[in-house]
Amino acid sequence: MNADKKMASVRVVKPSATMPAPQTQIAIAVDTAYIAATNGQSVGTGIHMMDNQLNMDSSGEGSLELSTVCPVGSLIGFSVYPMDMNSGDKVVITGFNVSQGNVFGNVGYPIQADPNDGSYWIGQAMNAGRQTYQIQVRVTVGTLRPTNYDIDWDPFITAR
Repeated sequence: MNADKKMASVRVVKPSATMPAPQTQIAIAVDTAYIAATNGQSVGTGIHMMDNQLNMDSSGEGSLELSTVCPVGSLIGFSVYPMDMNSGDKVVITGFNVSQGNVFGNVGYPIQADPNDGSYWIGQAMNAGRQTYQIQVRVTVGTLRPTNYDIDWDPFITAR
């Protein structure tokens, strides 16, 4: 399935009344069945990241190695969702960690946009430069006996 077809099934998450609308949007589709089949170990596929910044030279769309390029000062929305929206599986972001760089700075670090729904977070590119950040996600699979898998990976962001 190509990225365009995946994006067609994305639910649009709007910022709350207290959160401004981000200029940069990063959508993360998670193949929850794959994550469950691998017990959440050594995830090297099954994560499909996309953004709206191809015009700024973003690259790596459709993989977990997305390299987003955005303007300094840009608000960045992070949406995560299961690829099979009808599965009953849930995916939420549980946090971010910076491996290298300082694009988010101390005050631009991503925060959960809605305290009742961890599927949408907002950050801000505060400083020019390149950063490797770790995104931490919890995948919950199954309805009778839900099982959680905590996964993470290291995409990139460049602000200029």
